[in-house]
Amino acid sequence: MLVAGYERQFSESLRYWRTRFVVIPTIEPPQLNMSLGEKLNEEETRLLGIDKLAELFSKLRWLPPEEKGNIMPPVRFLPTTLGPSLSVHDESLLSQLDEIHAAGPLRKKMKSEREIGEMSLGAIAKAMREDDGVPIKHYQWHGSKYPNSFTGYDFVSWLVREFRDVSSRTQGAEWGAKLQEQGLFDHCRGMHGFLDG
Repeated sequence: MLVAGYERQFSESLRYWRTRFVVIPTIEPPQLNMSLGEKLNEEETRLLGIDKLAELFSKLRWLPPEEKGNIMPPVRFLPTTLGPSLSVHDESLLSQLDEIHAAGPLRKKMKSEREIGEMSLGAIAKAMREDDGVPIKHYQWHGSKYPNSFTGYDFVSWLVREFRDVSSRTQGAEWGAKLQEQGLFDHCRGMHGFLDG
C-alpha cells in the first residue's frame, strides 16, 4: 500500500509489517558513473541495484488525479545486517524509517537562496553539520563501526533539498564526486569514489 501510494503515513498498525519482494537480477550489472577502473563488489552492486529498484517504485507510484504534479517522497529501502525479528526491535532502524516517512528527503526548500557553487569547502562542512544538515552519525556495517559518517544517499538528498543550483539527484552525485576529489570527505574504507547510495 505504501509503495503504491495509497498510504501516506507509516502508522503504528503498519510499523511491524514485513513485505517480501522477489528481485530478479538482470544479466548485465547496472551501468554506473564510476571513476576509471573502479569496481564494486557483488554486495555493493546489489545494494545499488536495490536503490535503483526504489527509484523505479518512486517513478511508477500511483497518485490520485487531484495529487498529480505533487512531489512525493521517494521510496527507500534501508539495508541492515539484522534478521527480520531483530530489525523490528532495533530503535535506530525504526527511527530512520519514521524520519523517512515523516518528511520526504527530497522536499525542496522553496526559500533556499544558497548555491553550493558559491561556497567554500569550510562553509559546506559547516552547513553539513547544521540542525537540518546531513545526518552524520555512527554507522555499523558487517561488524565494523564507522564514527562520524554519512551515506551518499543522505548527502545527495541534502544537496537537492538545500541548494537552488542542485535540482536533481544526478547533479547531487556530480557535486558529491567533486567535493570528495577536493578533500571534503572520503569513503570510510577508502575504497570508492562518491556514490548516491
